Amino acid sequence: MYFECPCSFRKELEQENQIIQHIDNCEQFNSDSPLCNMYKRGNVDEAPIEQLVTFLCDLKLQVERIENVLRRRGYNKKTASNQQELNFDHYAKYTSSSKIRSNTSGVKQNGITVKIVSHNISSEKQQGQIEQENLNQNNQLPPTPPLSPSRFEEERNQNTFTAHQPTMLIEEQPKTNGQQQQLQKQPSDQKVACEACRKAFYFNQDFEKLWFLEHCGHVMCKLCIHRLAQEKFVENDGRIMCKEIGCIARITYFELKQILGIDKFNELDKKLALKNQNIVECIKCQSQFSFEKGNPNEQVKDQQGKSISGDALVNYANNRFICKQCKTEQCRQCNSVPFHIGMTCQQYKTNQQANKCILCDFPCEGKVCNQEDCQKRIQRLCQKTLDCGHECNGVKGEECLCLRCSKQEPDDYCNMCFTEALKSAPCIKTECGHIFHEECIMKKLDAKWNGPRIVFQYCTCPLCKKWLDVKHKEIQAKLNVAQQLKLQIQDLCTERLDIEGLKQAKELTDPKSQYYQKPHEFAMDKFCFYECFKCKKPYFGGMKNCQAAAENNDRAQFNKEDLICSSCCPISFEAKCNKHGVKYIEFKCRFCCSVAVWFCGGTTHYCEPCHSGRNPNMNKPCPGQEKCPLGVNHKPTGQENALGCALCRSQRVDDILKKN
Repeated sequence: MYFECPCSFRKELEQENQIIQHIDNCEQFNSDSPLCNMYKRGNVDEAPIEQLVTFLCDLKLQVERIENVLRRRGYNKKTASNQQELNFDHYAKYTSSSKIRSNTSGVKQNGITVKIVSHNISSEKQQGQIEQENLNQNNQLPPTPPLSPSRFEEERNQNTFTAHQPTMLIEEQPKTNGQQQQLQKQPSDQKVACEACRKAFYFNQDFEKLWFLEHCGHVMCKLCIHRLAQEKFVENDGRIMCKEIGCIARITYFELKQILGIDKFNELDKKLALKNQNIVECIKCQSQFSFEKGNPNEQVKDQQGKSISGDALVNYANNRFICKQCKTEQCRQCNSVPFHIGMTCQQYKTNQQANKCILCDFPCEGKVCNQEDCQKRIQRLCQKTLDCGHECNGVKGEECLCLRCSKQEPDDYCNMCFTEALKSAPCIKTECGHIFHEECIMKKLDAKWNGPRIVFQYCTCPLCKKWLDVKHKEIQAKLNVAQQLKLQIQDLCTERLDIEGLKQAKELTDPKSQYYQKPHEFAMDKFCFYECFKCKKPYFGGMKNCQAAAENNDRAQFNKEDLICSSCCPISFEAKCNKHGVKYIEFKCRFCCSVAVWFCGGTTHYCEPCHSGRNPNMNKPCPGQEKCPLGVNHKPTGQENALGCALCRSQRVDDILKKN
């Protein structure tokens, strides 16, 4: 092994004297040396004696640490067999022009002559004798005699520390009787502090908990290295630095493998490789896919509805992603689930350590913050401590629910609102095993269907599509009402099959069809029914293919007041059916030859395509009874026209077919 200087000087490590002489003379090494630079910045000439003694003791301690690392790494220092006397001109060293000479003469300047005598005796401990001579010409007080290595070791083992000075004596306070007894019970053990957490450790007793860094010799506890590697390895591209102030040494991969273990190190290294290849891995299902950054100019709102900006918005664009497999929202940098909208990773970490509201994670002094939503929700939250030791996340007065024991993370999003975590509001578990916010289920049931057509997706689980079944009195009552409406619509659809002559439709008779011998499902999918705004009863609104244009329409809003059934429309006496009344009366669209669904402004009937403004045949004249889609005589386009009773018309068609 060799010493290599930045100036290209190269020597074997065993030749320490030649290496020391080169370092003392090499300006390039001294300009690059952190220790020499620190010595210069310390302004040693003007430093107080107490500070110099402290610096000297600290330096000796660092030398001892380095020697411990070398011994642990299997390097045995060879001791010279002959006497070496080296002259150190320390004041010249400060100016980077010192010389080291192998002679016994003193330095004839304002400096200190140091003579080091070394012996290589196997049966005795190596000792150095340090002699100091005062060469000051100005009759000043002599400089402080530093502690010799042997005396420093003796005083340290005796738990006393004395630094001699011309005018004062610095001595450790005497121990009390109790402390002396404690010291007699335990062998003397030097204390060292971790450079990261500053926690004190006993060198011998806690040796397995410590690690002396290879590049700088500073000591850090293994727990801090574990924490730093977990937090900073991927973020800093694999660089874990020493935490000593001013130190730029890096913890090597070899050291990290020994401290973390091969498996943990390989896991972090894999994450770093994925990051460098712009690939993200889902923390939940381990799916991997290419990461695409978001738009930093996009308008994003946090959970309180406030727009985020600045570093939080940049962090959102650079790190937020949703797994393509399990749809889990997360942060690729700090792995938080869900993503911390409105905060950077560091802000989120700080926020996690602060006292927070149990519902919204907003910093607060008590258990719940003062936001209106949280104050209302806490009144509905059960909060009982369950047998498992966790707090109940269910609704007060209803069946208890533990999110953690249900294999559900409290921070996971509710799959109905997709905006808040499950823990942010009282939750309900359905019979199919899925968990949602109570208020989300209530809002969904109250909103019913989104468009004009009556559909029942709002009563199904968004994950498994099964009909909702929950042990909640109020919610179950709403589901029962929806179930009764569904049965009513099924009967009307089945009846409509007779009216439209579709009982023997190909979809019902073809064994390959999905509706083979399933008339109820076929009718529910084929026909559209709407809820009358006035009487709240369902009425027929045409075929599903007539609805397709509206479903693809960009207009999401519609006026419920325009949905009027024939029973609630003003009908002339002549249009009423003597047999069935007004129940099955149908109207022609005012602008085309189709059955009307909408009744707008109390004057005009529209079919679905004309109402959405996307009918290519709008305002075109009727092609005549033979080609007319309605197959009946009616008033010209642009005029209101009641088509009569649909049931009677269907019966007349059946009679004609029977005669033929």
